[in-house]
Amino acid sequence: MGKKNICNKKKYIVQECFVNLWENRDDITVSYESYLFRAVHNRCISHFRSLKVHAAYEDSVKQKLKEAEFHTETPNPLMELYLKEINELLQQCVENLPEKCRLVFMMSRYQGMKSQEIADELGISVRTVDAHLYNALKVIKEELKDYLPLIALFFWKFGI
Repeated sequence: MGKKNICNKKKYIVQECFVNLWENRDDITVSYESYLFRAVHNRCISHFRSLKVHAAYEDSVKQKLKEAEFHTETPNPLMELYLKEINELLQQCVENLPEKCRLVFMMSRYQGMKSQEIADELGISVRTVDAHLYNALKVIKEELKDYLPLIALFFWKFGI
């Protein structure tokens, strides 16, 4: 995590504690100073615990990939299972996109059409096409965020 991200997270933790203080100000029985000190302390501990859990998850994914020993020459049932699961999740995400957004995404990614070609065929502007693509990728990224380390390793391994 970069220095800037750490600073932003610190600000977020403190801001979150102030908001919580404000929302619960009638229920607080200790001094506000004591409350804030303890709240920030506890939020920091929770944050570091979540970082530890996230790191452990990444390590387990890396370990599973090492165990799978991906070779493109020989079929690997575990790799095929991972790819099938990720593909199903991706298909489900694409199906859940709004109609126009889904159409633009499929034309771009599955048919290999350029933004201008899509715009001409659908009778919309190139900026609208780009906006649909941006929104589609944003939704897909959010839906598949737990699988991104695994997906990134697949792309890296197979040069996709």
